[in-house]
Amino acid sequence: MADVTYSAVCAHAGVPASSAHHFYPDLDAIFRAILETHRHALDAALMRPLKARDTRSWQTIVECLVDRAARYHRANPVSAKLAVGGETPPQIKRIDRDADRERAGFALNLVEELFVMPRFPDKERVAYVATELVDTVFTAAMLATGRLTSPYVRLAKVAAIGFLTHYIGAKIPRRAAGQPARFTRSTRKTAGKKNE
Repeated sequence: MADVTYSAVCAHAGVPASSAHHFYPDLDAIFRAILETHRHALDAALMRPLKARDTRSWQTIVECLVDRAARYHRANPVSAKLAVGGETPPQIKRIDRDADRERAGFALNLVEELFVMPRFPDKERVAYVATELVDTVFTAAMLATGRLTSPYVRLAKVAAIGFLTHYIGAKIPRRAAGQPARFTRSTRKTAGKKNE
């Protein structure tokens, strides 16, 4: 990341820097555009319907989402370097952290649709911290090995599940058919958009 320059990016793209400035005034703007493009693609990968084996427990849901994130980053090394590479400038990394907040809400809603979650304060914040734990382990993998190795992906699962178990418990009951989920703030927002 430290070696990337605006002129080098323009040269690689075959676009004169004077023309590129019209669309991307600086290197940060290019990085933001890359992250934004991959944000939507990663979200689509995470939000694919789950298979039955992935919904045996809340832990298997978390494991599935971590695996999907790891597969996406492995298939898209440029976005992985920006999102979890460990060398991204803070103002750019903040974009990914904000996206993680929405992903945490999605994961929480997914679990609550299938299982009866215990009540505890700051549920959305807890889910967000669990997401950031996965992000931190992914970053450690990138800094140590340059890629997301299987041992680090397993460690990311252990970190997130171990943290969440403190709040959720190791075993929670499956929601009965037709039993409504208690909507979180982010779910209500999504439901409102669907009804508009």
